[in-house]
Amino acid sequence: MSNSWHDFRQKAATAPKKIVLADGEDARVIKAAALAQSLGIAIPVLVGSASKISPIWQQFAPAGQEPNCIDASIMSTVAKAEYSDALKTIRKFKELTSEEIQENLKDSLVLGCLTLKMGRVEGFIGGASRTTADTLRAVFSIIGLAPRGQTLFGFFLVETQGTAASRPLVILADCAVIPEPSPKQLAQIALGSAAAYEMFFEEKARVAFLSFSTEGSAEHTSVLKIRDAIALARAKAPQIEISGEWQADAALDMTAAKLKGVGMNPMAGQANVLIMPDLNCGNISYKLVQRLGGCRAVGPVLWGTAQPANDLSRGCSTEDIIEMISLTALQAQHMPTLTASAGKGDH
Repeated sequence: MSNSWHDFRQKAATAPKKIVLADGEDARVIKAAALAQSLGIAIPVLVGSASKISPIWQQFAPAGQEPNCIDASIMSTVAKAEYSDALKTIRKFKELTSEEIQENLKDSLVLGCLTLKMGRVEGFIGGASRTTADTLRAVFSIIGLAPRGQTLFGFFLVETQGTAASRPLVILADCAVIPEPSPKQLAQIALGSAAAYEMFFEEKARVAFLSFSTEGSAEHTSVLKIRDAIALARAKAPQIEISGEWQADAALDMTAAKLKGVGMNPMAGQANVLIMPDLNCGNISYKLVQRLGGCRAVGPVLWGTAQPANDLSRGCSTEDIIEMISLTALQAQHMPTLTASAGKGDH
């Protein structure tokens, strides 16, 4: 299989899924949703006012196609009661008054997540105009974790340098959720990222745990934590190719790997899943490769949720949103398989 954004769009279009976008009044989101529908990638549902959405939508959607909108302020009495009853079943909202329930339904993140929870759509995307913290709170409280899921994390798909026709993608994790992961959490992030890579690309994952040390070139408590995580990951999933601790250049460049004494490793310079030691490294790294390296980085894709639910960087472009719609649709296509794997503890 080739390894490109175009492939994601093509695969998503084989079985388009209904995806709700919480930032439905954001011009970038409206344009992306209209284009995604035109391309047959997904069936978008926008949270927001149709009167605000339609003028932008009509610029990009095929003639005669109207946007599918959810607006809490104009819901029918029956629909409002259904959404209210559904929200009251969720632990965080059980003790709220009817007035407080109605106020929460005005929050586009809550309304979007609840629409997914109720089974009216098959995937959720938020975060274009809200912080990751806001998005994660809504996702965690309403959608929740996959069965037996122990670690929720977020990764970016990063476009590496290459020819114009083929720019391979790598996964960078965790870039969104856990500030200081424990060795056990790092191991789970690695195994979840490997599962995500193999689902999206249908190719074998090659996982590298990144550090400022390459296999003992430096000693520090943070390096020891990575080594512990590697041991846990290998014990849990011996079939997955895992290397580390490695510096980033050894993981991505054969010449650097040789110079650093790991050139004989079959994974030298060949890693496609990069595990960051902490959230500082992950978040800073993806922004640097975007702004200084000229690479595209789409995400964060959330992994370990009970249903497909993803975040967007507030700096995302329309193209980034289209790719996220494709990725969310692909997660929805594979959801039965992912749920079964999560139940076995693989994520």
